[in-house]
Amino acid sequence: MNIRNLLILIWAHITLGSIAPMMVLLNGFVGSTLAPSESLATFGMGMLVAGTAVSTIPAAKIANRYGRRVGFLAAVLISVFGCLSCVASLYVRSFVLYCAGMTLLGCTLAFVQQFRFAATENVPAAKTSLAVGLILFAGIGAAMVGPRLGVFTQHLVPDILYAGSYLALAGLALLAAGGLMLYRPQIKPQEQTFKNRVKFSSLWTSRYALGVLCGTTAYTVMSLVMTATPISMHHHQGIAMGDTANVIQWHIAAMFLPSLFVGVLMQKWGAPKVALFGLICNLMAVVLALQGVTYLHYMVALVLLGLGWNGLFLAGTQLVATAYPGAERYQAQAGNDFIIFGFQGAASLSAGLLMATLGWNGLNLVALALLLICLIGWLHLVLIKGLDSNQSIA
Repeated sequence: MNIRNLLILIWAHITLGSIAPMMVLLNGFVGSTLAPSESLATFGMGMLVAGTAVSTIPAAKIANRYGRRVGFLAAVLISVFGCLSCVASLYVRSFVLYCAGMTLLGCTLAFVQQFRFAATENVPAAKTSLAVGLILFAGIGAAMVGPRLGVFTQHLVPDILYAGSYLALAGLALLAAGGLMLYRPQIKPQEQTFKNRVKFSSLWTSRYALGVLCGTTAYTVMSLVMTATPISMHHHQGIAMGDTANVIQWHIAAMFLPSLFVGVLMQKWGAPKVALFGLICNLMAVVLALQGVTYLHYMVALVLLGLGWNGLFLAGTQLVATAYPGAERYQAQAGNDFIIFGFQGAASLSAGLLMATLGWNGLNLVALALLLICLIGWLHLVLIKGLDSNQSIA
């Protein structure tokens, strides 16, 4: 077990991983200021997720050809350019330039998502679930550092509100680089060739398929409901902004805090049972959200949503990481992340439209349908096909 590499990945996840939580906080304010209409205020977040989705395969190819460290340092450089683009957009008041900067920051997150897979390469096979849990647990640090730093530095640049927040985020990226320069990959780049590249359709064993299904469902449902929650709470129900922020904070805490605990459970129960636990939590969250629109309904539902995301995503990562530990790992991981963040991007962009057309209950019914599809997939792959099958299901 390479403790030093694990500590570096945790440090990088707290610093470089602060992009997403800071953008969740700032995008609504900056988007409302720069967007030509209110309907486009959340478009920047959609571009952030889209940048992540389209960069998953290039990020995997860079890691495959040059090694994890080069890829991670490239992410630092991309994030700095993204932050500077956002600063420039505020200076010249350009929504297009702002969206370009958000896209670059999304590209950075594609590399950040590789931290969880890199962690599995630094531990014995029996400890992979704990390694993934450790990286996800570090996400709570990013969730605390990003938004607080964004608020603290928002007036750093005179007369340009929030420019200082993006400059501070660039500083965090440089701090991440200090640690990542010391990272020593456990797999040499020359061993990571695509000479034996296989058809993507042949990767779909039961284990890999369930991993992709769990990760995709976790992010899609979470993004759909979480993005809509502030709109429903504050704008539709008139619940105070402070109470709305509390719900989102506890939701984020529930997403990351259980990681170590869930990682231990995965060693005892196995990834499929943990995935089922996550599914049940998310089903309970949606059913509760359909029961009422009081502060308590929102709070408990969003905490259950975060806990369910943790179980589903951690189990999905474990399944994908162990399905292909050999040369095709990068191809499998890239395909997994491309699907996950493609669906997350669609969920983020459609949340506002669903709220406007179907309302809070209608949106949650859509989330319920997605969860039931995942449950049917779980029953089919676990109880009928079996996860130990090496046959393609394509």
